[in-house]
Amino acid sequence: MRVSIGDVARRAGVSISTVSRVINRRELVNAETRQRVDQAIAELGYRPNMFARGLMLRKSDMLGLALPDVHGEFYSEVIRGANAKARELGYHLVISSTNGPEDAQTLLEDLLRRSIVDGMAIMVSEQPGGRPWEQIETRLPLVLLDGAVEDGEHDSVVIDQRAGAQALMRHLIRRCGMKRILFMGGLTTNVDTMARRQVYEEVMRAADLPVSPEDVYHLDFQYETAYAFARDRVKGWAGSRHCVFAANDEMACAVIDAATEARVRVPQDLAVVGFDDTRIARMTRPPLTTVRVPMSTMGATAIELLCKRLADPDQPPTHVSLTPQLMVRESCGAAQQAGAKPAPGDTHVA
Repeated sequence: MRVSIGDVARRAGVSISTVSRVINRRELVNAETRQRVDQAIAELGYRPNMFARGLMLRKSDMLGLALPDVHGEFYSEVIRGANAKARELGYHLVISSTNGPEDAQTLLEDLLRRSIVDGMAIMVSEQPGGRPWEQIETRLPLVLLDGAVEDGEHDSVVIDQRAGAQALMRHLIRRCGMKRILFMGGLTTNVDTMARRQVYEEVMRAADLPVSPEDVYHLDFQYETAYAFARDRVKGWAGSRHCVFAANDEMACAVIDAATEARVRVPQDLAVVGFDDTRIARMTRPPLTTVRVPMSTMGATAIELLCKRLADPDQPPTHVSLTPQLMVRESCGAAQQAGAKPAPGDTHVA
């Protein structure tokens, strides 16, 4: 039979409200009474109803993290960093996924109504029209991840997409001597894809290289989709100093696998580069040149900002920008381009 708070009160010879104060606001109860209540709790094996406690205190000691997906290493690394920081700061983490700003708004309203979490970190990666973060309204403390939110009213953690894409593109042109670069991104509404494609086009034009609509493709970031797409086209992409810039590592590795099946050598016949530096970048052959995104740090920083917001709700918004790092491996063919000019910030890894 489950022990109730009333059982504890009777054993300790106090009121139910006194037991509640000992559990929730110990400093309001004198030491002798606290000792009697604690002894009764221990003798009876009473376990407080934490949900009811949270409703009374309006504090659950739980934080939410909502991502566009929970599949794949990118999101798992964000979760890993967020969870470690939450535990370090005395919180538990609730994970969910959303399908755009409207779904995010519905989720926030539901969480607010149920009082499940004290605050929320959320990533909205699709921009079907306007600025998606402006559509999110909530009384919950909120931190936004990714996207161009530096000037928003909410705390935010973003990746400097432009810096990462510029480092990669300049490396391909200056060090590797590429003359044709194809861009393979996610959906046209994806904010990361938009930022990386914009830099791709800017750097190509600055180098007087043609930007052809036939060299720009929008898929869905998934290995299977990219592999099926590349398998029928990879021979046509091959050529001297030709390269595929895939906007994530999964698609880049799919292109390499499709090229291997078609007997197109990487990087001799076609260079391939990616973005994110997930584990697959080091496991594929040849190892993938890519841009390292501090995924775990992004999750941890979001939780840290959220806890600071909970401690001081009236502080001005904090906006953190994390800088990615170019990781040069074999798939770009840099070692084969003797005499090519190195790009600033190259990080070579074995």
